Amino acid sequence: MYNEVEVCHTAMINESMGTALHVAVDLDEEGVVEELVKAIIRHRQGEQSVKIKALEMENDHGDTPLHVAASRGFAKICKLIIGTNNERMYLVSRKNKHGETPLFQAAINWKKQAFAYLSHISNHSATLQDLERGNGDTILHCAIRREYFDLAVIIVQYYDFLSTHKNIEGLTPLTVLATRPSAFRSASKLSWWKQILYHCILVESLDPEGQMKANLGKMEDPKSDKMNYPKNYATLYDLFGGLLSVAALIGKMPSENNQHDTENPSTNKYTFGFGTSQVGFLPPNYATFQQFVRSAYVHTLGLSGAELKEIKKTKKRHQWSSQLLKALLKRPYAAFTGSGGKPTDLEVEADMYNVYSQYKQGETTGLGGLEEEKKTEADDKKNSSPSETIRKETDERADEKNIDKKETAFLVAARNGIVEMVNEILYRIPSVIHNANSKKENVLLVAVKNRQPLVVECLKMKMQSKPEVWNNLILAVDDDENTMLHLAAYAPGGDKPWQIAGSALQMMWDIKWFQYIKSLVPQHFYFRSDKKAKTAGEIFEDTHKELIKESGDWLKDTSESCSVVAALVAGVSFATASSIPGGTNDEGKPNLEGKPAFDVFAIASLVGLCFSVTGLIMFLTILTSRKQAKDFRRDLPLKLLLGLSSLFISIAAMVVSFCTGHFFLLSHRYKMVLYPIYGATCFPVTFYAVAQFPLYFDLLTAILTKVPRASDKGDKL
Repeated sequence: MYNEVEVCHTAMINESMGTALHVAVDLDEEGVVEELVKAIIRHRQGEQSVKIKALEMENDHGDTPLHVAASRGFAKICKLIIGTNNERMYLVSRKNKHGETPLFQAAINWKKQAFAYLSHISNHSATLQDLERGNGDTILHCAIRREYFDLAVIIVQYYDFLSTHKNIEGLTPLTVLATRPSAFRSASKLSWWKQILYHCILVESLDPEGQMKANLGKMEDPKSDKMNYPKNYATLYDLFGGLLSVAALIGKMPSENNQHDTENPSTNKYTFGFGTSQVGFLPPNYATFQQFVRSAYVHTLGLSGAELKEIKKTKKRHQWSSQLLKALLKRPYAAFTGSGGKPTDLEVEADMYNVYSQYKQGETTGLGGLEEEKKTEADDKKNSSPSETIRKETDERADEKNIDKKETAFLVAARNGIVEMVNEILYRIPSVIHNANSKKENVLLVAVKNRQPLVVECLKMKMQSKPEVWNNLILAVDDDENTMLHLAAYAPGGDKPWQIAGSALQMMWDIKWFQYIKSLVPQHFYFRSDKKAKTAGEIFEDTHKELIKESGDWLKDTSESCSVVAALVAGVSFATASSIPGGTNDEGKPNLEGKPAFDVFAIASLVGLCFSVTGLIMFLTILTSRKQAKDFRRDLPLKLLLGLSSLFISIAAMVVSFCTGHFFLLSHRYKMVLYPIYGATCFPVTFYAVAQFPLYFDLLTAILTKVPRASDKGDKL
């Protein structure tokens, strides 16, 4: 019927599903789509200059079949609809109800093959109208907002004019990037063992052109992305596995800085732990060779599994976001201030800004783009409804709603603690140091207000050569006459601002933060009042009353729990210390005197008694403390640390004294049986110590650290 009756081509099944062609495309039925398109074209023979209505039919979201194919990532179906010779290219410019073209939808859903194909057939010459939707967001805005940084790097490479374009809200891509702290290493927190994995994984810069060519190649040949290992793979794997294991032992692993120089291959250097060797040529399968070496490196160290994949994904995001930042700032003033459209002459504009920004040309990228982690076929075909897309967009724009209209990308980066971005923008455009928002807050006030010590430290170091500028930043006040010290005095909001657990430690780090800022400002700032006639000290006391109460309750509960255990250990240790295994002789001397086990028993029982009493006294001192704000700076945390340390030592000493004392009660023929039993007895104590270690470590960190660590707004791996 579809082949014979033309009206079937435009018949709507229902508004949401669209026509039969919509349904076939949505189900990824390439053969059915091909037959339907042939039937449609057959009825339009001789009318090639006339637009084909059946291919322009829209569902309730305004999507044509090409929109559906592009948003789902069905590149071959896109080609079937457009035609082998691009006969129906006009469909690429059609927009749905949200003002999105098929190319736009392929980008925001990051369907790589569909995006590469649609961009390629237009010779990468799509206009701003094709790459922008109704609210002024371009594909670059959306890619950064969704953290598709590999796509963003490709977009800047082929559509450079988008890097300066503002949306309706006045946000440039650079400003949107500044709202993504998770994209940068400085704003991300990793546990110590994941930091080791992070530094072991090698991630290279993205090659945009290589990525586009690879995606087009996958479209034609899906098997082209498979690894093409050399025939002697096993031999090479064993060889480099041995070399890299030795290199790991002597601590000279390959550095990330050993990048491949594409412009001067004769100077490429590779370090494998035995020195540096210069390679004067590149093998034909260089990319495969690099993949193989990294695989051997990772498996030699035993790094694999879901954690490794997640950390590799995180490091790729950090690497590509830094690459994107540099690409956006190739024309720093244009990217920073933004524009409303496409520049007429990019080369002239670049030359003009070259004088002011000291732009370094010739920055090269590595060849690692071809090695991007492969996605499964099911993930490529994952459907996302327009309503889900809109909801996702709304969630992703939440951070952008807090941006002040006068807040530049530099200030937004400082507010979110992105040190890399603050450094790069300040280097390219030195005048941004004087930027201020609508509340007259400069970059230092913004960083202090949002508790970003890394940014403050960065600015302090950068301004060492410009003491006048640094003094101006310090002496500045906002509209409410708040100084840096006033802003540091306010208690944090709902979220915990510091990378530390426990209300008492939060209070301690708040005091450290206040004292640190106090050391930066002139002495008279402590007595200076704001518009409400309050000094910084008064603000600190007023706003921290609730936190002081929570901290006091937390310390009370912790001390009470630990004091009960310390009292029990003290009682047991006293009873143990007063008893003598084996009894005494007529002269009152122990019968077992001189035996090693008896000596260990005597020393352990005494140590257990002393430290248990010490821990008990420390916890009782905390309970009877007044718990004022100044006490949380060092006094109370130090007492808690000493109490916990004494408790751990006393428990260990008690177990040792028990085992050595019990050793004499059984015959020596049972010695081999006793050792495993004693080991099992120590297990609960070890488990308790390990469970309390995070608190112990946090206390030690809080006491020794001068400047608190920033909040982890990025990854919490």
